[in-house]
Amino acid sequence: MQESLILTIAWLSLVATAAADEQFVYVKKDTREATRAATLAANGAADVHGGPWYLIGPFDNKGLDAPWPPERELDLSARYPGKGEEAVWRKMKFPDRQVNDLKHFKQSDHCVCYLYRRIDAPAAGKTTVSLGSDDGIAVWLNGRRILFDDAVRSCEADQELLELELKKGRNDLLLKVSNVSADWAFYYAPTMPRRVLARLDRQLDRDFPVTTGEAAYYRIETLPLPESEAIEGGGLAFRPDGKLYVATRRGDVFLVSNPTSDDPDQITMRPYVRGLHEVLGLTNVGSDLYLVQRPEITLVRDTKGTGTADEFTTICDKFGLSGDYHEFIYGPARDKDGNFFFCLNVGFGGGHQSKVPYRGFCLKVTPKGEMIPWAYGLRSPNGMNFSPDGRLYFTDNQGEWIPACKLQEVRQGEFYGHAASVRWWPGKKDGEMPEMTQPAIWFPYYTMSRSATQPVWDVSGGKFGPFDSQCIVGELTESLLMRCNLEEVKGRMQGCVFLFRKGFECGPNRLAFAPDGSLFVAETNRGWGSVGGQPFGLQRVVYTGRVPLEIHSMCITPTGWDLHFTLPIDRAKAAEAATYFLESYTYHHWSTYGSPEIDKKENAITAIHVSDDGKTVSLTVPKRDKEHVFHLQLKGLTTPDGTPLLHADAYYTMNEVP
Repeated sequence: MQESLILTIAWLSLVATAAADEQFVYVKKDTREATRAATLAANGAADVHGGPWYLIGPFDNKGLDAPWPPERELDLSARYPGKGEEAVWRKMKFPDRQVNDLKHFKQSDHCVCYLYRRIDAPAAGKTTVSLGSDDGIAVWLNGRRILFDDAVRSCEADQELLELELKKGRNDLLLKVSNVSADWAFYYAPTMPRRVLARLDRQLDRDFPVTTGEAAYYRIETLPLPESEAIEGGGLAFRPDGKLYVATRRGDVFLVSNPTSDDPDQITMRPYVRGLHEVLGLTNVGSDLYLVQRPEITLVRDTKGTGTADEFTTICDKFGLSGDYHEFIYGPARDKDGNFFFCLNVGFGGGHQSKVPYRGFCLKVTPKGEMIPWAYGLRSPNGMNFSPDGRLYFTDNQGEWIPACKLQEVRQGEFYGHAASVRWWPGKKDGEMPEMTQPAIWFPYYTMSRSATQPVWDVSGGKFGPFDSQCIVGELTESLLMRCNLEEVKGRMQGCVFLFRKGFECGPNRLAFAPDGSLFVAETNRGWGSVGGQPFGLQRVVYTGRVPLEIHSMCITPTGWDLHFTLPIDRAKAAEAATYFLESYTYHHWSTYGSPEIDKKENAITAIHVSDDGKTVSLTVPKRDKEHVFHLQLKGLTTPDGTPLLHADAYYTMNEVP
């Protein structure tokens, strides 16, 4: 064999012992980055990133189990007849911890290829790696096949968690990846126990606190999850005793004890109920847990006090289910009178998008079990909640008839834009287009939101920082949180959205404030996809006590807007016209999937007034069109001592003028 890669692993006997009983070895260095690297090595992390892989192919895809020469011999100098070209080994730059494209051949459809990597271990031991593939994958270690999955799928992290039992010295790792058509890729990364990573992150935050950017004001903590579970976040709800219910898209609900503990070892998670059907929302009333699963709203109880649910009661199942994969259900949200509200997704592709009643509806269920159609015209309303003043909201996602993601207030009898559900509304005809009620906020597409999720309101009384009573909204694709200030104008809600916090492991799908004022985020990327690199996660956003310079709120006036800031600003800079740029736009309401920004124009700011305390700027804008979004960008604004504005863009949806 010619050139090969020797990868050295810190494989100490004390590490093997630590991994066995989950002991934690912390190695502090001069910097955060050096400390993280040293600690991972001391706890048995295989440092395999950065080295080359070897790739050979393409061979004809006659099935994942059909053998080709690389399975019989590992000779990096060998040459074989391939599919449409000669197959030779190539040294590749395939970084670990990212999806790597395998389309490096003249053709890729109906092909297979092989990847090789050599690992040298100073001592025998075990390590776990995360694998993903598009499509099927087989793995051999030292000539023995240890994985075979003839899948057809898109490539993601953690599709396979594979334990490698390494011998002392040289180890040969061979991967085979098949492709049916279209994308062809693989993912590889060494892993660590989640509890070890959680402990490391907490200690790094204590020893090397971040002093710049979003993390200086709101840090993200990762909760340790059971190694054998896929916690694809579908719902969150806190019990009166401080324990946390976490639902998953796979149909499980877990109960987390001590979720806000600073010590990850004190945080435990155990199954509360299993075997439900894609739970995408929770709410609890005392010890009673209400949830939505595909066919119904269900009341779940632990009547024997064992910590495991044993009683299940159907609250409502009076709506249709055709089997379309896109027929999700969201909620339930409960009002002060005990009524439940929930939303039904429309279908996607293959005939009518509202095949059965009441797809595309918001529905109400009374305490007596009566189901009432409440509003219609919804598309994919992945998240709903009541605000502190009792208003009901949902978020909807861009698609046909919905030009961009939005936050929508719900009122009885209103239509919100998607035509498919009209067929089930009393007195309406299929295809008829009623007048659409405008949303409270349009979220800027791509710039901020491509998959809006659950809205929650900060009622922590300042424990979560300077944004008390404002709305926080999850964004799944971009793996971030948005912040909204809402206001009522002529009887309708409208308001402004700002970027709040980036950097989650994957897409924030469900949010819940804890009693201590921290914000819990349940995450997933399956189906919709997200940045961040992980398939699921459970994280917590904690206010550090430092106040960032932010636009606290953008509030409309008869002549323009008032900008309220969290800290006093440089009054001279704030008075300069060059500090501000304002443009407006709107959208098409049409059956096309999404809409570009149309009627785009720059809006003149003719007067600027800065308050004496430096915390309010009043802008005069003479020309403003209703039912438009106004994008305000601030340039170079700081506090008097030079602290920069953390987020410089504001997007105000103006439906009415006071």
